[in-house]
Amino acid sequence: MTKHPALPDNIAYWVGVDGGGTHTRARIRNQKGELLGEGRAPGSNLELGIDLAQRHVLGAVRDAMTAAQLPDSALARMSAGLALASAELESCYRDFLAQPLPFAETRLISDAFGACLGAFGGGEGAILIAGTGSVGLIFQGGRIRTCSGRGFPISDLGSGAWLGLRAIQQSLLCHDGILAPSLLAVRLLDHFGRDQAALVRWAAQAIPADYGRFAPWVFDAATDEDSLAQALLSETRDQLETLIGGMLAQGASQVALLGGIGERLRPRLGHLPLVTPQADALEGAILFAKRKELPCLHP
Repeated sequence: MTKHPALPDNIAYWVGVDGGGTHTRARIRNQKGELLGEGRAPGSNLELGIDLAQRHVLGAVRDAMTAAQLPDSALARMSAGLALASAELESCYRDFLAQPLPFAETRLISDAFGACLGAFGGGEGAILIAGTGSVGLIFQGGRIRTCSGRGFPISDLGSGAWLGLRAIQQSLLCHDGILAPSLLAVRLLDHFGRDQAALVRWAAQAIPADYGRFAPWVFDAATDEDSLAQALLSETRDQLETLIGGMLAQGASQVALLGGIGERLRPRLGHLPLVTPQADALEGAILFAKRKELPCLHP
C-alpha cells in the first residue's frame, strides 16, 4: 500500500478500479456511499506493461472524475482499491506499487479477488471469470486460492481469447479441406482478405484481446446454426465445466460465474451450483479499499 505524503488521513472519496485485458473501469463514491461518476479506459493487465497499466488506470479514474465534475486535486483525497489482472503475480504487484501514484492511499488486488469480494458482498466465496482471459478464485477460511489465469495461450481455458484462437485454428483447417466448410470460417478468413500470410503476420503481433474480439463472431455463427461454431461453444462450455468442477472438488460450495463469455454460456451450465453475484468487481475493489482486515495478495 502506498500513501500520499500530504493527506494520508483526509479521505473524501472511495474509488474502485477493475482492470482486465480489454477494458479498465473506474467508479467513484463519496463517504456517504453515493455514486459520483464512472469512467472507462483500455485494458490494464499488468503483464502487458506496468507503465501502460498505470496510464489506463489513471485514465479511467480521470474519466470518472470528469463525470463526477471533480477537480484533479481530488485524486489526493481518494482511497483507491485497484483490482487488476495479473496482480496475483508478485513481481507485477510490487512493480506497480513501486510507481508513484496520486491517491491518498492505494490498495492493489487481482481482478479475480475484486470480483469475488463484489460477488459475495465482501464475504467468502468462489468465482470463475470467463472474459478475455479466465481465472477461478476460492476465498475460504481467510485464504485465497486461484486456478487457471496463468496467461494466454498456456492457460485461460474457456476464455474469449481461447475461443478466438480456436476459431482461427479451425477455420484454417476448413480452408485446407480438413474440416467441412463453415460459415464462421468464411467470415473469419474474409476478415483477413483470404490472405493466409496476412493472418500469420497478425498472429505474430496479436495479444489476448485481439483474439478475444473474434469470440462474439462464434456466438453469432452458432445462432446461424453453423456446426463449427456450435462445436467451439461446446468445447468452451466443457472447459468452464472442468474448471468449476475442480473448484467444487476443492471445497467451494457454489460459484459465481462472471465475464462476457461466462454470462453467455451460463444457460449451458445450469446443472452446476452457480449463483448470481451481489455486485461487480468495482464494488469489490471499493470494499477492499475500505476494509483493511481483508487479506492482501502479497503481504
